[in-house]
Amino acid sequence: MFKQILLPLDISEGEDVGKAIQAAVDLAVANQAQLHILTVMPGFGSPIVASYFPQQNMSKALEAVYSQLRDLVEPFIPENLEVKLRAVEGKPYKQILKEAQRVHADLIVIPSHSPKAVERFFLGSTAARVVERAEISVMVIRD
Repeated sequence: MFKQILLPLDISEGEDVGKAIQAAVDLAVANQAQLHILTVMPGFGSPIVASYFPQQNMSKALEAVYSQLRDLVEPFIPENLEVKLRAVEGKPYKQILKEAQRVHADLIVIPSHSPKAVERFFLGSTAARVVERAEISVMVIRD
């Protein structure tokens, strides 16, 4: 049913995303799908922040984030599953939607925690924004 599954992860959540990783892996294996795992490093894209960091520092930061992503998901990935990892910078929900289009995803599996009411009011959650704006199916995995 699904051939391209996108799993966006916030690596700062650490082990709290394990349930979502396992759900995406199980779906990918059951559907013989390719799994794309994305993490987004927010903030560097804004002009104010970018002016303080040379491009080489941003590249090093993305490499470090990619390495953390690999270390986080590696224990969950069986040998027979094709997985592609990617680390980018920008607004998380925008980058998730952009990546879904780039890889022709037909499902997004996204972890969600219950943010405090104040955070939801002022910021909105990334998962909620993805669900609202995605043109494909989105499966939200709660802790």
